[in-house]
Amino acid sequence: MLIDIISKAYEGRIKLQAPLVLDNVELPDELKTILIKANGIMETMIVPQKEQPIEIGWIIFPYDQICKETELYKNEYGIDGIVFATDGAGNPYYLLDGKVYEYNPIDDESELIADSLSIFYGKR
Repeated sequence: MLIDIISKAYEGRIKLQAPLVLDNVELPDELKTILIKANGIMETMIVPQKEQPIEIGWIIFPYDQICKETELYKNEYGIDGIVFATDGAGNPYYLLDGKVYEYNPIDDESELIADSLSIFYGKR
């Protein structure tokens, strides 16, 4: 299961959001499978002084943010894929034909990163 791969990649430091009901929504299968189990996955870390987890960034955006980011990058940069996360520096990761790409808006270039979400998160 992809959530298990993500959890392993982040050494269990993840927080799953509440599941999402997706009716008649066009999304890549791997992404849809995640969202129906967790509407977004947040990376967490433990604050040593308090020994409590804090959220530090999205590993996979919630559905509403996926829609917003996808529309933004489609309208502004012509990306045809589904934006699901960023690299932490603002460059979006997106899915197109089941493959993961990273887009660099400064250079206006996309780079193939992995042939699937499973491979992408398995490499981290």
